[in-house]
Amino acid sequence: MGNGFVKSSLAAGLLSMLLAGMPGVSDAQATPKQAAPRADMAYDMDVTATLVPAEGIARVRIQLRQPRDLLRSVRFRIDPKRYRDFTGDGELKVESGRVTWLPPKKGGSISYSVSLQEQKKSGSYDSMVQSRWALFRGDDLVPAASVKTIKTAYSRTRLRLTGPAGWSFLSAYTRDSQGWFVVNWPERGFDRPVGWMIAGKLTVKWADVQGVRLAVAGPLGQGVRSMDILAFMRWNLPSLLQTFPNFPERILIVSAGDPMWRGGISGPNSLFLHADRPLISGNGTSTLLHELMHIAQGYSAEGGDDWIVEGIAEYYTLEILHRSGTLSSSRYEKGHEKLDAWGEEVQSMESEHSSGARTARAVSILQDLDAELRANSKGIYSLDDVARRLSVDGNPVTLSRLRQVCEDLVGKPLASLSDAKVEGR
Repeated sequence: MGNGFVKSSLAAGLLSMLLAGMPGVSDAQATPKQAAPRADMAYDMDVTATLVPAEGIARVRIQLRQPRDLLRSVRFRIDPKRYRDFTGDGELKVESGRVTWLPPKKGGSISYSVSLQEQKKSGSYDSMVQSRWALFRGDDLVPAASVKTIKTAYSRTRLRLTGPAGWSFLSAYTRDSQGWFVVNWPERGFDRPVGWMIAGKLTVKWADVQGVRLAVAGPLGQGVRSMDILAFMRWNLPSLLQTFPNFPERILIVSAGDPMWRGGISGPNSLFLHADRPLISGNGTSTLLHELMHIAQGYSAEGGDDWIVEGIAEYYTLEILHRSGTLSSSRYEKGHEKLDAWGEEVQSMESEHSSGARTARAVSILQDLDAELRANSKGIYSLDDVARRLSVDGNPVTLSRLRQVCEDLVGKPLASLSDAKVEGR
């Protein structure tokens, strides 16, 4: 398979943090890469993961190559029920919930196994490996970790996935001439491979929509509506890009039927959508657009303000469908009426994980906010401007930050974000 999505590698990775107070060591996550990083300050990480369907696992090997001891230590945070069989060069200490690796100065390798069978209490799966296919997030292949490095050191990470003969492998990353997926997150000193991945006997469809390369993939025989999804994207992605122009250049949409979870979940440059999930729900919203909005936003909430992030994502599902002409004005208005009624009984917006009625009420608050922004700026500003400004730096979203952004636009506090409107504050 061509087009750079394909056949080989992937995995997922290491969050970088500094252990405070150590001389000559920098915070690899917080310190962005320089425009022209020094080649002699790079350490190379090759991650190879072999899928073993009979055991529901991936056998992972991380090979470190470095000119000197740039990467001093890696401290993995693990779930002992999922990660096991650790071996490695240098010093390796395995404890409950933690694995510390001190690699040799010129590099070395560490290997382990990870279970990709992740089942929810409902019985459905967030990720799984079957005899003919596997669907999971790359984040699972390499556990989250803290790293100690020499100041200004940075990683160059590649990923390769292997498995049964005849399987294909997809991620949202491009490949180099040797077939490795190349992971590049310029905002991080350590490139962490993340996002949805799929492997096996697959059906895959590609399209280009206004400069965005799309792939829709799912296991053969799972009823994945690839052409419907691509048509939906052609209708609606242009309207999304008008509001959020800083959208990724590549998106992978993976889909499967039962026993996968019956919903949608976004990841960096990728998302999962259950094969039976409607592209447009009865209230006029869209799970697919909702998850695309999370990709476009590029931020999360802080504290109990998840209603803002979820509310913006849900608000724009109706808005984008209406702007694209997919929803008529009457259906658009009925959609808002249904959400208003659903969220009417919600008393407090504060929650670490907003969903259902709380997110519905968030849409109502944001609709009022949009109207107030337009009225106070004589039509110059709208919620579009607020949503774009919140996504500029990727910092966590809070109610106080939302209020400040709005006040910066119109010069005064807005009633739609008052304590009286947002109870529990």
